[in-house]
Amino acid sequence: MTDPGRRHRHRHGPLFWRIYLHGVLLLVLVGIAVGAVGFALRGGRTHGPAGGVSAYAAGRIAELAGTPARMEEELRRLRDAFGVEGTVYGRDGRPIASSAEPPLETPYVRSPPTREVGVHLRGRGFGWAVPLPALGGHVVLSGEPRGHDPARGLLFIGAVLVALALGSVPLARSISAPLERLTSTARALGAGDLSARANLRARGEVGELGRAFDEMAGRLEALVRGERELLANVSHELRTPLARMRVALELAAEGDRDRARRHLAEIGADLSELDALIDAVLAAARLDARGAGAWPIAREPVDLAAVVHDAAERFREAHPDRTLEVQVDPAAPPVSGDAALLRRLLAILLDNAAKYSDAPAPVTLALRAAGAGSALEVADRGIGVDPADLPRLFTPFFRTERSRARGTRGTGLGLALARRIAFAHGGTIGATGAPAEGTTFRVELPGGGAT
Repeated sequence: MTDPGRRHRHRHGPLFWRIYLHGVLLLVLVGIAVGAVGFALRGGRTHGPAGGVSAYAAGRIAELAGTPARMEEELRRLRDAFGVEGTVYGRDGRPIASSAEPPLETPYVRSPPTREVGVHLRGRGFGWAVPLPALGGHVVLSGEPRGHDPARGLLFIGAVLVALALGSVPLARSISAPLERLTSTARALGAGDLSARANLRARGEVGELGRAFDEMAGRLEALVRGERELLANVSHELRTPLARMRVALELAAEGDRDRARRHLAEIGADLSELDALIDAVLAAARLDARGAGAWPIAREPVDLAAVVHDAAERFREAHPDRTLEVQVDPAAPPVSGDAALLRRLLAILLDNAAKYSDAPAPVTLALRAAGAGSALEVADRGIGVDPADLPRLFTPFFRTERSRARGTRGTGLGLALARRIAFAHGGTIGATGAPAEGTTFRVELPGGGAT
């Protein structure tokens, strides 16, 4: 069996790159959004660094007004505790105390701010200027806590994005690989490789899709193989009678009338076989195509008891030396379908029973109630069927070794046509039996107004 997905194992197809690059783009957008939100939050602070530190620092420094040394000591303590540096400016705009070296610059040299405001500190990022009414000046505080480095934050975000991008490779591959394999298998199947299968082991919807595709491919392969076998078998069945006809014609042309006359009986039988073969093939084809309107079967109430009696009468006329036992259950409901096709189904089964059993063994034809529907049974006490052959009885042109050894003539299409008729009526057909014990065929049909 071919492996259409083999050529995709060592390279990534367009679908993979579309899925992967789409995921990477989403990660980049997430990173940009996180950075923008962080910048907006940092830029939107108006209440001092580290949430309330500015108000606390202003209060402590106001208490130490007039003692620059103690104010500087307090600023160093704030730096050690909160990582916030500060510089106190007096009324004249000159620095009085500072924990930063050089002192933090202020934009309020000539007059102090009237309220806490955010300021940009050259080389130090964002900060705050807080008025000190007790001094007539103000204090400038750095906006970043100790140890906070924006570059390190950006580097961390970048590392996370790279890790996520690398980690998304297996995910993208797990999505794209099954779809690429299905595409390759579909192309191989379309190119004529009927053995191509996806053989996906994935779970979920993708795995279910792969299994459904393989089942469809299997049915398609069986259908095409069946058509090829049908053509081969029809050709084989035609070859033998045509060869006998050719021999008879050659004998007649040579003037050997006696020998040609002996072949006439065989030619008549051959013609009957050819006519039956063509009729069976056409009937089976029409039933298979009935969904397209080629041969829609009638949908009328059918009295199965009348069909059974009609089939029994025709069987007795064709086989006057055989005993036919008929059993009809009055409780069997009518069915919806085509009476002519159902009579043909019974004729096939009765003819099959006559071929593979000998007089005086009787043949039984029965009509029984089966749940909400009806069942037709044809049983014989003939050569029987090997259990291994039962599943293949309804295969076109299949004939068991016992039937070949018996020398019965036939096309091997009768039971296949009977199955198609049963299916066309929404029913089923099956067979049971054993060697030397006979065979029983059972057809179950839905009752009443089934369509």
